[in-house]
Amino acid sequence: MPVDAMTAPTLLEQYVEPGTGTPLHVVPGPPLRLESDAGRSYPVEGGVARFVMSEALPDEQASTGSTFSLKWSRVGTFGHDDATRNFHHQWYLQRYGWRDEAEFAEFLRVQARVLDAGCGVGRDVAWYLQHAPGLVAGVDISTAVDLAARNVGPSPRLLLAQADLANLPFPPGWFDYVACDQVLHHTFDPRASFAHLVSRVRPGGVLAFYVYKVKGPLREFADDHLRAAAATMSEDEAYRLSEALTRFGQALTEQRISIDVPVDIPELGIRAGRFDLQRWLYWNVFKCFYNGDWDWETNVMTNYDWYRPATAYRYHPEEIRGWIAEEGLETLHEDVGDAGLSYRCRKPVR
Repeated sequence: MPVDAMTAPTLLEQYVEPGTGTPLHVVPGPPLRLESDAGRSYPVEGGVARFVMSEALPDEQASTGSTFSLKWSRVGTFGHDDATRNFHHQWYLQRYGWRDEAEFAEFLRVQARVLDAGCGVGRDVAWYLQHAPGLVAGVDISTAVDLAARNVGPSPRLLLAQADLANLPFPPGWFDYVACDQVLHHTFDPRASFAHLVSRVRPGGVLAFYVYKVKGPLREFADDHLRAAAATMSEDEAYRLSEALTRFGQALTEQRISIDVPVDIPELGIRAGRFDLQRWLYWNVFKCFYNGDWDWETNVMTNYDWYRPATAYRYHPEEIRGWIAEEGLETLHEDVGDAGLSYRCRKPVR
């Protein structure tokens, strides 16, 4: 049956039980739910299937999920307005090695099943639905997936689930294209989550992912120090810290101060050249994000996103290349940026 002709129950029956991989059956309810032959039940609320319970997660992962639930509740349409959508689409294309959106759209047009692993509020889910003719799935460990359902709207080709990236409700080798953009480093065990994502890509399929990069020692020290401080704070206190960092970034940005660094200092990861002071401090000392094209809350939440999560691993390129080699993937594109490491890989046909 073509994907476009699927009824809602048929869509829901595409899920399998996480962990066991056994089929799930739709029980109309109320309440609507998915049920295994063994009688285990998974609710479906607002079009979103629920496969994760916070009490069953490691403490750090549950905390990180709560952090992103709160973040996205404050900026629930992020990536759906012109300014943030255009910024992230262009950054995505550059990092994963697509010349332009037309080339990316041509790639998506032949992908029958696409997964956005860590979909947040649905920015990329909407993009994939625009260009991919088949089924698009979005999963997130946080309640941001409810906002994705609201932002993207009902579609006969869309599956949305609250689920753990290390325990997905889909069969092995099921997806033609899996994208895990800016999420893997927030999982409890990124290496294990990476292997699980690879297992869900079909032979010959493509996986694209981004992880944070290790930065210079001054920035790494400040990041660790501020993240440890934020971990002991209430949500209000963590918000106030993020707001203070944003105000500092705004003040420096609006002063437009430039500095000249005369020579490289490789021991500190510092490069010679002329720099805007705000950007130099941002990359070398501590994150004080500010973008004048974005609204205030989105700026604050960008700093909150960095310092509040309990899990936020950073990597050297050599480590990630090792992961790719261990999984037997072919690297199609690598982007080593100031902020992170982006890869597009193909799973070989064996």
